[in-house]
Amino acid sequence: MKHLRNLLIALLFLFEGQGLSAQNDLNIQNSEDNSKCLKVDTFFEFPKELQESSALVYTQGYFWTLNDGGNDPYLYALNNPFGNNEVSLEKKNDIIKFKVKLPFSNEDWEALTYDSVYFYIGDFGNNLGTRRNLKIYKIKISEVLNQEVKYVDTISFAYPDQTKFNKRRLHSFDCESMISIGDSLVLFTKNWSNLNSNCYTISKNKGQQDCKFSKTLEPNFFVSDATIYNGMVYLCGYNYLGNQFLYRSNWFKGTLQKIDLKPAQIEGICVLKDEKTGELGVYLTTEKRKTQPAGIMKI
Repeated sequence: MKHLRNLLIALLFLFEGQGLSAQNDLNIQNSEDNSKCLKVDTFFEFPKELQESSALVYTQGYFWTLNDGGNDPYLYALNNPFGNNEVSLEKKNDIIKFKVKLPFSNEDWEALTYDSVYFYIGDFGNNLGTRRNLKIYKIKISEVLNQEVKYVDTISFAYPDQTKFNKRRLHSFDCESMISIGDSLVLFTKNWSNLNSNCYTISKNKGQQDCKFSKTLEPNFFVSDATIYNGMVYLCGYNYLGNQFLYRSNWFKGTLQKIDLKPAQIEGICVLKDEKTGELGVYLTTEKRKTQPAGIMKI
């Protein structure tokens, strides 16, 4: 019965044709107990050029983000607006420290992660399941900091269990999330058919690489980004109604919490510990929607 319900809602989602914007037009409100939701502590609205922020990491003293498919190929270094006197909540452009134009196109950038040497940009958005050119770009952090990227390595891959590439909505080969662990990258799919997420591992070496299935997680929402902190995996995303969620897992079991937001589309996540207070904060970015401006928030 649950699968049938999800299928019917998904068909409505497909026929509306505009994803969450259709849900926002209906002004669907949350019927759950909001007293148990995660509350937004601070929200900072983005300027116009960051209306489709699709990932978030923190390293080298900056937050980093990028826009998703169809936008200009820039990687943005952001000032920390939380407790930073240089960033005014009234001046949205203050948050951008600098941006770097990258020497490759943005077909459908959806994820960003890093290690001690490289940034990895996931150009593997695959909403309709038709792409055969899934790739991850690998660029040196030092060149980004110098604001001139000269060398780019490309990791190409395919899902070993994808045999059909016809245009469709209900499939399990879309992906918007990626983390770095050792010499591997872990991808988390956005399963349109059942709200699960399949995990695949892939080598960081350039060239064509095997993408290996690892396991399936059951967050019960569309996973739009991932991060890892002290061995815990954090996933964020949304459901058919535009409700936003945080899922934390030790790879074996997980906990799900709803985020107290109007219908929106969270697309980026990172976790940081405040050096002064020791407080652990979860930071999220959201795209612009009719009920929610684009921006970065702390919960």
